[in-house]
Amino acid sequence: MSSVAATRILLLACGLISLVAGRLRAEGPTALPAHQAGWPRKVTVSVGEIRTRIDGPKLWTLSGIDFQNSLMATEDSAYGTVLTIRGVGHLGTAHFLDVPGKPGEVEKENVTSLKLFVDDKPVASFQPTMELSGKSFRMERTSKIRAMDLVSTARIRDGVLTESVRFHAHDAIDLQGSYPFMYAWKHQTTHYVFGDDEGIRQRGVFRTEGKTEWHVIKDATWMAEFDAATGKGCVCRYRQHPSNEKAWFLLVDAPKIYHKVTAYTLVDRVVPKGFEATYESAVGFFTATEKDWEAAASGCAAELKNTARGD
Repeated sequence: MSSVAATRILLLACGLISLVAGRLRAEGPTALPAHQAGWPRKVTVSVGEIRTRIDGPKLWTLSGIDFQNSLMATEDSAYGTVLTIRGVGHLGTAHFLDVPGKPGEVEKENVTSLKLFVDDKPVASFQPTMELSGKSFRMERTSKIRAMDLVSTARIRDGVLTESVRFHAHDAIDLQGSYPFMYAWKHQTTHYVFGDDEGIRQRGVFRTEGKTEWHVIKDATWMAEFDAATGKGCVCRYRQHPSNEKAWFLLVDAPKIYHKVTAYTLVDRVVPKGFEATYESAVGFFTATEKDWEAAASGCAAELKNTARGD
C-alpha cells in the first residue's frame, strides 16, 4: 500500500475511534427535536441467545452485543452508518460535528422516524428505558445525513442479526468514504480470519499492546473473530451491496479498546444526485475450541449466505 493511501485510510479511520478520543457526545432530552422527545433513550433487546441495546444518544443504533450471556461487542463505541464527507468530516450514528462559529452546537444525522417491532407486532408506546424480548425483533429508522437519505433496518431472528441500509442521494455529495455498517467487537478477542466462498483468505492474531492499526481487506465477503478464553466467536458477512461498487472491509485493531470491523465503500466518490444503493450485513455466532474455530467460522459464514435476506 502506498504511503498516500495509508495516510488517507488513517485519516478516514480516525473518526471510527471517536469515542476513545472523546468525540462521542450524548445530548440530554432537552436538546432533542420535538418528534424525538418521546422516543426511548435505551432499549435492551433479548431474542434467544442474542442480547443487544438500542441507544438514543447514539441516534438509535445498536450499542453492544451479547451471545449466550457473554459480551461479544462493546457498548463503548458507535455502530450504524457513517459518511466521511470531503472537507467536512465524519457524520452519522454517534459521529457529530461542531458547528463553526456556534460554540456548543453540533451537526448530526437527523433521525426522522423510529419504529420497533417484537414478533412482527409494533411496539405501541415508548418509555425512556425499555426491555423487549420475543422470538424476533426489528427496528426501522429513517434519517438524513446532509444530501443522503437513509432507511436503516436491524433484525434479530433465528440466531442471526441482520442490518441493512438503503442510500438515496437527493443531491450530489462528495465522499471520501462510507461505512454502511460497523461492529466494535470486544478487545479480548484473540484471533481473526477473512474469507470468501472459496475459503479463508487471511488469518491473524490480535495484538494486546501497541498503537491502533488499520487494515483494508479487499478480497473477502466475510470475516470472523474468536475469543479463545470463552470459546465463542462471531461472523460478519456482506449480504448485499451494489455490484458496480467496491465493497471492502476495514479492520481497526485497537489493543485494550476494541477490534472493530466496518464495511468500507464509496471511496473517493462524488455520489451523483439520484444515486440509490442497499448494503446489508448478517452476523452469526458460534462456539468452538481454538483447534476447530476456523472450521466453525467457515460453516457459520456459509449458513449466513443461505439464510433469508432481511428485506
